[in-house]
Amino acid sequence: MSTLRKRPSQQRSRATYDAILEAATRVFASEGMAATTNRIADEAGVSVGSLYQYFGNKYKILSELANRHVSAARESFAVCLSDIVERELSLDEAVRMLVECAVAVNSKPRQFFHLLYDQVPRTRELIEQVEGMNQQLVLGFSEVLQSRGFSAQDALLTSRLTVTAVDSQVHRVVLESDSPEELRVRTEAVVRHARSMIASES
Repeated sequence: MSTLRKRPSQQRSRATYDAILEAATRVFASEGMAATTNRIADEAGVSVGSLYQYFGNKYKILSELANRHVSAARESFAVCLSDIVERELSLDEAVRMLVECAVAVNSKPRQFFHLLYDQVPRTRELIEQVEGMNQQLVLGFSEVLQSRGFSAQDALLTSRLTVTAVDSQVHRVVLESDSPEELRVRTEAVVRHARSMIASES
């Protein structure tokens, strides 16, 4: 089911729509679920009536922001995988880049990611987007492993195990780290664990 009441079709309505979502990101990051549609509309510089043309409530806004987050993450991972191939990184370097990319896309801003992870309804559209992104990662990293000597079957299995583990661990790292230093230390732990997983399968 779509999260939108209507989709913006003209440049002006698109600008309003984008302004609402950008404002919502800021308001949710600073106020959490105490944020209201009135507060978001005020931050966006639009009337609450204009906001309701696109979104029925703040949960619909969160759902659309979640869809955008996954789309942006998918693009970031595609760039990451392309860089690994083009720069001919070692396997250790490739693992580090993959983990750091995962941490980066889930930390902008960290407070907002808390809401996306805890509060957004798991709609069919969102689930399909996340599954598509994970499949892209598995296949992309599998190709990296094959270029490092893994058989096609072993590369696919190892990639799937690694991506699943990194995804789970990175979510906890971002959600639970209370300082930049803790985030750095815990990210290093994820890198080490991913490397050891791959080494055990090689």
